[in-house]
Amino acid sequence: MDQKNQNQSQKKYQENQENPITQEKSDSLRRAFRDIKRGFSKIHILGNSFYLKHISFDDQIDIDDVYDKYFKEAQDRGVPTHEETLERLKEEGEWSDKQEGRIKQQEDFVQQLRNNKKVQYLKKEIQRLNKDIADGIKKLNEMKNERAALFSRTAESYAEERVNDFYILKCLYKDSKLTDLAYSEEEFDDIDSEDLFEIIKEYNKVYSNINDESIQFIVLQDFYNLFMPFAEHAHEFYGKPVCDLSYNQLKLLIYSRYFKNIFSNNDKMPDHIKKDPEKIIDYVNANENARKLVDKKGEKENAAQTLVGATEEDMEYIGFKAKGEKTTSLAEEAKKKGGSLSMEDMMKLFG
Repeated sequence: MDQKNQNQSQKKYQENQENPITQEKSDSLRRAFRDIKRGFSKIHILGNSFYLKHISFDDQIDIDDVYDKYFKEAQDRGVPTHEETLERLKEEGEWSDKQEGRIKQQEDFVQQLRNNKKVQYLKKEIQRLNKDIADGIKKLNEMKNERAALFSRTAESYAEERVNDFYILKCLYKDSKLTDLAYSEEEFDDIDSEDLFEIIKEYNKVYSNINDESIQFIVLQDFYNLFMPFAEHAHEFYGKPVCDLSYNQLKLLIYSRYFKNIFSNNDKMPDHIKKDPEKIIDYVNANENARKLVDKKGEKENAAQTLVGATEEDMEYIGFKAKGEKTTSLAEEAKKKGGSLSMEDMMKLFG
């Protein structure tokens, strides 16, 4: 990629990062919040309306039991596992240890980028690493998809298909009170493959719109501000005990408390990042990393030199100065003190 294309790619990436929520996305988040509160999503299949229950801890245990049952059944019937299939592909020359090693290297590379980001506090470096991580994940997924295209039926894929069937049978209802199952076992067995595909497509759509990322975004939206103060008490929030909540309902409470705590301890956080979970986490890490440099005993001068390299934008980003506030020149302050700053001097400068 030439420099021009790289610059265009970087600009587009930054624009997407600065504007993560469109009106369409905002409306989708509000509907997702409604569904999480209710514990189900209304879906339209084959000309009819049904209600898909969101799974709870108990449901997940039942699903795990079904998976284990059918995984063992597949093995007993001689269906190869994922690992066995991979070994066969290597033996037949369709895949190789070298290709597998490249996937592992790419996984390690992405993880190293994430580790590098955790110790950064310069805004541009964090933005650069975020883009590198996104590009790295894209490449990793392409490599995994290339491998997956070579796989046929495995014990794992068979068990997952049976789990999908079980979930549809046990969690799809005719009524919003979730009392009347959409299909009996006999009726479900008679569903043709095209209709079953439509059902699976609809419930996949539900779970693509309600996941960890979207729940984090919900908590940060303006409409949720009215609900945030009540997230400390599950029974007041949902009107039922914690053990009876769906996973989505639990995650909503957990992320509410998580971000509420972050905001309480980071009052200088810039407003423009308060609606984006990843930006918030990047900010908190950057702020902590910068503070550690300032607080680090025995390396006061090195810490000062490191912070001298930060731009005015970086100083604002990590909360060491308010936007528009006159920038403190560490070099000038050090000169006033005879060439170096003590820890006490640094703390006075940055509050």
